[in-house]
Amino acid sequence: MIRIFRGDFPPGTRLPAERQLARQLGVDRTTLRMALKQLQRMNLLRARHGSGIEVNDFRVTGGLDVLAAMFALEELPLEGSFIVEGLDFWLESFAMTAAKALVRMSLDEMREVERLMDAAIAAGDDVDALIAAELALQDTLARLSGSVLFRMLNNSTRTLRERLMRLLHQTVDDVEEWFRGQRTLLREVAASHPSEEQVYVGLLAALKQLTAGLRQRLLFGAPERAAPRARVAARTRARKGAQR
Repeated sequence: MIRIFRGDFPPGTRLPAERQLARQLGVDRTTLRMALKQLQRMNLLRARHGSGIEVNDFRVTGGLDVLAAMFALEELPLEGSFIVEGLDFWLESFAMTAAKALVRMSLDEMREVERLMDAAIAAGDDVDALIAAELALQDTLARLSGSVLFRMLNNSTRTLRERLMRLLHQTVDDVEEWFRGQRTLLREVAASHPSEEQVYVGLLAALKQLTAGLRQRLLFGAPERAAPRARVAARTRARKGAQR
């Protein structure tokens, strides 16, 4: 699969004969056949009667399963512009899903969301714990949206979301502060009962602001943020300077 995404087998290429391809890939023919059938189900390959198996253009024939597979392959280098497309897709879909959930949730459900936000805040510089908390929050909002389609879309984009979250934490200096702001926004939504469209617009604007650094880095090679220990040291120096 990675060789298709990488361009080793461009669209329109006919794959070598089964025996030769199995030898090239270092697998037995039974394993190869199973893999080829899976790739055909994903519309990455098509069998032409009398002509063998041909590679499709995944940009034309691929679906969410192909997108998920691409973002799951950490060893696959992805162009910055392509990741930005994934980022934009996630921002739009998450803002839509979250807005639908926020305007219909009960007080108990709001407290559940707040607990997940608190878990993200408490994670601090533990990136793995922070990402786990973020993904749990996204999954919960998808469930609370009441939409089966939004929930399925959320499931299908998990690898995309996780990879974006990891990239995001290389450029955002204070995710914890952002979550505190969103917790305040959540309470304002519960108190003022805005429309779904109003919540969507406000949340999308906040997400775009949060991810502006990541977008700049992907498109123009902006530097990453400081490492966790360096940030902690910088904050400590700032506090000491203020005390003086």
